[in-house]
Amino acid sequence: MSEILTSARDLFQSGGPVLLLLAALSVWMWALIVGKWLELSRMRKQEQPLDRCLGARVGEETVFPGAQWQKEILDRVERYRSSGVQPDKRIMADLQRSLGRRVERFVPTILVLAAAAPLLGLLGTVEGMIETFRVISASGTSEATSLSSGISQALITTQTGLVVAVPGLVLGNFLRRRARGARGRMERFCLGLLREHTHSQHPGQTPEAAS
Repeated sequence: MSEILTSARDLFQSGGPVLLLLAALSVWMWALIVGKWLELSRMRKQEQPLDRCLGARVGEETVFPGAQWQKEILDRVERYRSSGVQPDKRIMADLQRSLGRRVERFVPTILVLAAAAPLLGLLGTVEGMIETFRVISASGTSEATSLSSGISQALITTQTGLVVAVPGLVLGNFLRRRARGARGRMERFCLGLLREHTHSQHPGQTPEAAS
């Protein structure tokens, strides 16, 4: 354990202050990735078909079986009806968009952090080369230790920036696809709820004719 801590300390000393920024960025990015992954996975497991959700609303089940977003949609639709407003396509689209933005929250941040990591690595590279040229101008090429310090900083920060960025971009795009899939399911749920409402209002009329 002590050897690992010593190696980590030496690495951060070689990488300079930019490496500390990259470490903080990496921790922030991975915290968002893990949190969003768990959120989307939990939401997908909790989702239930529209019929079962509607059955729970009329008392067939004591505990709502679906996901939180499904309950929110049904609650808000019920509040509209209680106030005398009949939900239409515009209202359902607004509900879907507001919940969809919540689902995609933090995904753009993950992608921005992943894209910023190579730039921070490049900043460390520039600082390392500046330090190398400063040593050369001051004492020539005889100071091998000082020269290697600047070159080491340049290479370590570049490598670290790429190591942070690649998995961040891959997982960020994966989470974005999952979030868009969730938004698609929300849209289908809202459309199905609107069709159910139209059918209950006009039992002998098709949803297409009612719209």
